[in-house]
Amino acid sequence: MRQPEAQDARGNGMWRILRIGALVVSALALCVAFLFAQPPQSAAPPPSQDSAPKPSPRRTVLSLERSPHFGAILVSVQVNGKPAVLILDTGSNTTILSPEVCGLDTARLPRAKSPRKGTGFVGDGRWGQATLTIGTSVWKNKRVLVVDTKDLSRATQRQIDGILGQDILDDFKYVEINLEAKRITLGPE
Repeated sequence: MRQPEAQDARGNGMWRILRIGALVVSALALCVAFLFAQPPQSAAPPPSQDSAPKPSPRRTVLSLERSPHFGAILVSVQVNGKPAVLILDTGSNTTILSPEVCGLDTARLPRAKSPRKGTGFVGDGRWGQATLTIGTSVWKNKRVLVVDTKDLSRATQRQIDGILGQDILDDFKYVEINLEAKRITLGPE
């Protein structure tokens, strides 16, 4: 004989897991959507790190935290002198920051174009600048994509201020992730 209450309870729990998973996938897809985003042709992009002299990163060791939800690697950095928690994402070409941590008014920033092809959630991203400090390395006026990260914070059940992308990691010769020791080493040599 069928037990409807037990089956419904299991079903509701499964739907909750699926909804949380879909929210995380949507939030992470937002990052994918902006991987190839370009500044609009009509608006001049803010000066980028590429036009300024590159910082001389030193060997930097950061402690890392693993998100208990989905296992994301979290790192603590400074954005415009304020502490921030970013997800380390080697698949993201561009560093993404929330408007709150940048202290920027998105209405005044040039809109980033969404990709025409590829996968991802299409959202509202803007080009901005921020000063990032990671260990002893500093990037002044670094061009970043400014995107609302509230859905990402809700999905991970933790304040997430953005995503540390490949544009920063490329300034180092190597990136060593030691999950057992809970540290990331960024090396200049």
